[in-house]
This record gives sequence, structure tokens and C-alpha cells, in this order.
Amino acid sequence: MPGLTNETMGTATACAVEEIFDLTNANLTLRETGEVLTADGNEQNTYVSNNPLGVHKPLVVFIDLDNMDQGDTTVIRVYYRLADGGGFLLEDYQSYVGIDGGLANGITVIAVDLLPNRFGIRVTLEQTAGVNREYLWKYFGEQ
Repeated sequence: MPGLTNETMGTATACAVEEIFDLTNANLTLRETGEVLTADGNEQNTYVSNNPLGVHKPLVVFIDLDNMDQGDTTVIRVYYRLADGGGFLLEDYQSYVGIDGGLANGITVIAVDLLPNRFGIRVTLEQTAGVNREYLWKYFGEQ
């Protein structure tokens, strides 16, 4: 372009890249999925993102513990895959015990916050004690 120095072109290019980045992020669409999972005593998948197409922005998995009763124990685990073709690695583990998972003040739903990832995420539920219960779960993420 006539009249523009390399320094000016560099600034113009940087601005254009920022504008494209902002437009791309503005076009992300909230995606959701979920269902009722009936515990069977084994570690069961709730949400799995297996080999996503590029970096994705998962947000949260909500799990309803309202059906839990005295004597029930439920474990929630979060795994991340850190390399293409690699295995899922445990990142977080939380146990919930008793009525409403032991949550206080009438709270019955937990929110499992998720981090951006390139190679895959897995959230599981395992009821390790008590009568097998139904758990409503819902995933939300941007794509």
C-alpha cells in the first residue's frame, strides 16, 4: 500500500487480527446436552468430548443429587486428555454422601466447571454405596 511504512502495516495487521478474533468469539454458540443417568454401581460417563475438532470451550456440567438418600455415596470424576491419542488423565475427584449428596441449605445441584481442551474431556459418575439412583445431568459449552 503506498504511503504506509512497515511499522504502520504491522499495526494495521495486528488490528485486523484482533477484529477477526473478536468476531470469531462473538459467533460462538451455546451448545447443550444431557439426560437422566441411572447409576449401576460402575463408573459411568455423563459428558464425554472425545477428540474434538480443535480447541473447544466447555463450560459446565450440572448434576442433580436430589435423589440421593441416607447411605448413598456418589463419586464425580473429571478427566482430561493432554495429547492426541493419549489416555484420559484424572484431574478432579469429589465424593458426595447422604441425603442430597450432603449439600447444605437446600442445594441439590452441583456445577462441575470445565476447562478448554484440545484432545478430550470426560466427566463420570459412580454410585459406590446405597440404592442405585437416577441423576439428571446437563452439559453446556460454546462451539
